[in-house]
Amino acid sequence: MRRFNLNKGEKGDDARDNMRLQEKLIEKYFEKLDLDEVRADEENAGFDSRKVYANITNTIDEPTVTVKPSYSRWLVAASVIAVFVFLSWFNRNNILNYLSPINMLEVAAANGNVTHITLGDGTKIWLNSGSKLKYPERFRGSLREITIEGEAFFDVAHDADHPFIVHTGDISTHVLGTSFNVQAYADEDLLKVDVVSGKVGVVPAKSAALEFETVFLTPSQAVVYDKRKQTITRSANIDISTVSAWKENRLVFKNVPLNDVLKTLSRKFNYEIDADNNLSRCFISADFTNVPFKDIMAVMAKLVKGKAVVKGSRYHLQGKGC
Repeated sequence: MRRFNLNKGEKGDDARDNMRLQEKLIEKYFEKLDLDEVRADEENAGFDSRKVYANITNTIDEPTVTVKPSYSRWLVAASVIAVFVFLSWFNRNNILNYLSPINMLEVAAANGNVTHITLGDGTKIWLNSGSKLKYPERFRGSLREITIEGEAFFDVAHDADHPFIVHTGDISTHVLGTSFNVQAYADEDLLKVDVVSGKVGVVPAKSAALEFETVFLTPSQAVVYDKRKQTITRSANIDISTVSAWKENRLVFKNVPLNDVLKTLSRKFNYEIDADNNLSRCFISADFTNVPFKDIMAVMAKLVKGKAVVKGSRYHLQGKGC
């Protein structure tokens, strides 16, 4: 028979605590009994003392299970909050644009005029005749992005944390702080980027179908993109003095194809000008600053060994060629 003996080494208070614990465990056993199921006619049934004692000791020996508080709900809640915070931070600019949209502004330079504008970040832009500039009322986020159609000269305020990006159709020009010229008229096949100071990176636009490695340009370097052929040509040792001459109302050409010269004159003086196909191989070098338009056309006729035919507001060059 199993007995419950006090350890000899236990003190009086500890012994009494152990006895009370054993009594509680015995009470626990009897509480499990359903006395209502005991029938009156079984009062004289035999009493199995060994079985009762065994059941009591088994109850005493049952391990005590400690219920630990569950933190799963708190972990789930914390995870949801963390994901929400991350997504909110990642899309903060989209959220801000939705709650407080930034207006897009547009500036255009009419034919014969040069327009100057200074952006909120201090960047200075000159627009040549027949050009358009689209830009945000203020820059938001990590990029400073604008769109140009036509020709513009940029003096970009330096900001290493916020690159300045000029979008021009199939290509984009990325800078941190520099000065450069972009010529990207919709009716011309060639798109040009000329660098005066700093460093520029020319890359394909995200929406463009073409692919090429980033072309880095430093002062006196340029890149020409042929829209029809979708080719990129890089050149060095360009004449910087002629790159931005137009923004000072100077009209200077140095070895420029005749058709490009005629388009520039057309935008400058607001006339329609074209030439015979056989003259397309001519290249013009001249300084027409402050020269009246009629005198310019007279000089052009001599350069192509022909004449300028006038019909209303339209001029047509005819000649043997250069």
